[in-house]
Amino acid sequence: TLTIIRMVMGPVTAGLILWAADVLYSDRLLAGFIYALTVIVFVAAALTDWLDGYLARKLNAVTPLGAALDHCADKVLITCALVALVYASLPMDLVAAAVIILGRDVAIAGLREGLSASGRALPVSQLGKWKAAAEMAGVATYMAFQAAALLNAPAQFALGLWWAGKILIWSGAALALISGAQYVAAAMRQPKA
Repeated sequence: TLTIIRMVMGPVTAGLILWAADVLYSDRLLAGFIYALTVIVFVAAALTDWLDGYLARKLNAVTPLGAALDHCADKVLITCALVALVYASLPMDLVAAAVIILGRDVAIAGLREGLSASGRALPVSQLGKWKAAAEMAGVATYMAFQAAALLNAPAQFALGLWWAGKILIWSGAALALISGAQYVAAAMRQPKA
């Protein structure tokens, strides 16, 4: 249930971002409140990732399907948020980071699918988990920056959010490249089934 909620929150997050972009020039404060609401929705959805894993382990309910859906839910949440932010407000350097993140995710999903068709698996690495955490923290922080800037928060506070979001999103992109290379190397080492 938590995984499905996280999947649904991806399009909801994107819809809120696009709504904020749509009203930005007619009602700046409303756009700021929408971004603030988006941060709450996104963070709540991201926290279900931790809660879902914790409950699955605690209740001894870890299944291959659950693990696969959990992984998909993370991708849906991040992809929806990043694509909407690219349209709405990301500067070009962060668009480049988003392209790296999303391109890597598509490539590794294809690699996993190809391995699965041959009876092999590619489990999620610890670095992949750190990547997902950096991406989620970066997206949430960038949206918080948007809310702060639109709601006329103190400039230093908004600037701190800006830099934190930028650093976290680029950290996610760097970890995406490194973990992607690790997944390719691990796939090449696996014996054929």
